Parts: sequence; structure tokens; C-alpha cells
Amino acid sequence: MGSFLSGFYAAMMFAIVSAILPHPATAQSLPHNSFADIVESVLPSVVGIATKGIIDPSNDEGSRMALHAPVIVDLFGSGVIVDETGLIVTNRHVIEGAYQIEVRLHDGTTAKARLLGKGLSGIDLAVIKIDVRYPLAPARLGDSDEVRLGDRVLAVGNPLGLSGSVTAGIIRSLGRDLRQTVIGEFIQTDAVIDQGNSGGPLFNMDREVIGINSQRSFDTRSGGPMGIGFALPVNDVRFVLEQIKRFGRPHFGYIGAWVQGITPAMADAIGLPTDTGVIVASITPDGPAALAGIKPGDVLQRINGQKTTDYRNFHRTVAISPGKAVTLEIWNAGKARTVTVDVKEFPQSLWLSYTSDQVKAPAFNQVTDFGFELSDLTPTLRGEYSLESDLVGPVVTRVIDGSVASSAGVKVGDVLVDAQGTKLSAVSDFVKRLTELRDAGRRNVMLYVGGTGGDRWVALPLQL
Repeated sequence: MGSFLSGFYAAMMFAIVSAILPHPATAQSLPHNSFADIVESVLPSVVGIATKGIIDPSNDEGSRMALHAPVIVDLFGSGVIVDETGLIVTNRHVIEGAYQIEVRLHDGTTAKARLLGKGLSGIDLAVIKIDVRYPLAPARLGDSDEVRLGDRVLAVGNPLGLSGSVTAGIIRSLGRDLRQTVIGEFIQTDAVIDQGNSGGPLFNMDREVIGINSQRSFDTRSGGPMGIGFALPVNDVRFVLEQIKRFGRPHFGYIGAWVQGITPAMADAIGLPTDTGVIVASITPDGPAALAGIKPGDVLQRINGQKTTDYRNFHRTVAISPGKAVTLEIWNAGKARTVTVDVKEFPQSLWLSYTSDQVKAPAFNQVTDFGFELSDLTPTLRGEYSLESDLVGPVVTRVIDGSVASSAGVKVGDVLVDAQGTKLSAVSDFVKRLTELRDAGRRNVMLYVGGTGGDRWVALPLQL
């Protein structure tokens, strides 16, 4: 009996210990359930981007329009280092309207960036550059043509200015057409793309960038995010970068033919023997396609030997082939022919390059630029705001929410006593002093303020 019980207890202990301790195969697989190693290796190539920009007051409420007060905003986004010299790719909408761009590296270093160029006509890409005294860690660019549905991905960025944020997901769809770019298809993922992730990289499990996170979808009924993110394929980004390095700006291809997909009903109607091909909808007179004899109704079945059933792929192939010739296999009314078309440069400018170090910041011009109104101090205003008799200077009579003055803490009833060492007695004194400081190249002005908000110092930007 004793030996039986001993054996029973031994078996029980073995079962318990086996249940607690991971199976060797399980123990070996645990590290593969974590993205930590991948994240650690790619984070140095991801940057945070902080910008200062102006919102057009014409898009704001009537009170702001009446005052013509520009609204200065601080926005955050992400980017990815693509060259050790400091070239960074981000979304155009991250830097749109910015007059100051600052980049924060993974090690905490901050540097002012200059804008080299940005896309136009819906191309949501921009290239900026920072200069530091050491080589940076560029990301490895993958091949977005090799991406497959179900691939696991990581979106890395700086949502709400919080650096080093990572979300995971899978590829849900490829070739999404959001009708935004001439080269545009999007990778769809369920990795969370929060505000501030825009411009950041989408990595595969091989630590390669396969896309640039661009946007997320919202439920039109609730206004909330739907958990669907979109990224620009990295092959399109690589094309833009290579063009910029060679020519200073990207050159997009054009043959003057607009094509559309063929539905089964259309194929049946024209007697198309296979579902391969896109049909020409319109031709630009005297364009390369017209000169090659292509006409509306022609079905373009192959381009450079590759079957084509998607009009987006066709347009993309042409767009990234400027200066080259493409071979088109054409079908029309049962007859096949092959033509060669020279791809010319797209006649419309699709990229804006910048030669200066940065976009010039708007400067102080008039009092209302700050988003407040001033009046010379009168006995009536002194009584209205309960101001002491020895308080001298222009008084604030109005402040617009969200303006520079509001952000600085200026309040209605404040009296501007001193501007950078100059005593003030009237609005004209204030304007004169700020003009002097602006013309001397000063970026900010210190004001000593008294009155309703109490005695204190505040700073206003002369470069808004």
C-alpha cells in the first residue's frame, strides 16, 4: 500500500508540476508571441514630428472672422528616417501649413527640420531633413508588392505626441483605391492608427517598412474610429525618394490614356474571351497613347508582358515609368495587336520643392494678429474693469478663444504696462514697440501685465 501511495503521490506531483511549468515546445514559442525584439530594433528609425501652423480664420466662427485673428496650432505626427544623413519621410498633411517643424529622435534629441518637398494633387507624402552631427539609423524599406493578406504588421508612431507607441494587426486588404493619388493604392490594416501616428512606418515581421501610415476610417454615424487604417505602399514611397535624389523632385509618367475596369457584363457585351484587361475610356489628343494609335474602346490586356485587370495597377505602372517605353497588348473586336508607347512626364506639377531652410514664419503685423483687441485706458473703462488709478497702459477689451493671446493667458481687463523694458501709455506705444522688436529680428516679446488677471509677466510671439 505504501508503495502504491508513493507512486500515486509522485504521479500527482508530476501532473501538477507539468501543468504549472510550460511544455518545452511552449517555452520555446513564448518569445515568438512578443514583438519586443522587433520593436526594440526599429524604434531608432522612427521620429516624432511637432509643428506650428496657422488655421485659416475664414474657416472658424464669425467672431474670429470679424477680428481676422490667425489661429496658431501645435500639431503632432510621425515620420521615418530613410537615410543616415537625416532624410525623413512623413505625410504631407502632417506638415501642411507648418512654419516650424521640429523632430524628436528616439534618444530624446530634438532638431529643427527643413521641408524639402511635398506632394500635390492628393499625394500625401512629404520629405523633410534634419542635420545632426552623427549618422542616423535609417529604416530598411521592404517590398510592398510582396505583402499578403493576413501578414502581421506593426504600426509605430507618436499618437498625441507620445513617442514610441506601437500597435499590432494584420493586413486586411491590398490595393484599396481612396481616389486620392495619381500613384495611389493603399494597404488596409486593422492596426490602430491614432491621431499622431500619421506619417509613421508600418513594419512587417522582418523589420522592414512596407508602408507609411496615412489615415484611419471613421464611422459616419458615430464619428468614432472603425479600427481600419490605411498606409501608402512603400514601393511608391521608394519611387518618390529615388526621383528626388536623382532630379530634386519626382517625375510621374503619363501616356494620355484613362482606363477603367471591365465588369463581367461589359466583357459579355463586347465578346471579350477572358476577364483580362482594362478598357480605354478616354484619350488625350496628341498624347503618347493617341500617337501610338490607341483609341477609346481598346482593351489593354497586358502591359510589359504582365496581365492587367486593375485600372489602378495600370495607372501606377505608367506613373512610375517616366522616360521609358511600355509595351501594350491590345484587343478590340476580336483582333489583337501590340504597340509600344513612350511614357512622357505628367504635364501637371504634382510635387512642390522648397529651396529655403524652412517655411517663413508669419510675423506680427497688427494687434489683432494676436487675437485680442486693445483700447486706450479711459475713465469709463477704468471703472468697468475696476482698475486702480495708478495703473497706466492700453487695456484688453476682447480675447478670442484659441488665439495666441488666449494661449498666453491674456484676459479681458488686463492692462499692458511694459513691453520689453518700454513703459506703455497707449495702444500706439504698444504697436511701435512691437514693430521695433520685430524689425530687429526678435522672436518674442515680454509684457508686464496688471489689472483683472493680476500682476504678472506674459510672452507673445513676434513670429506667430
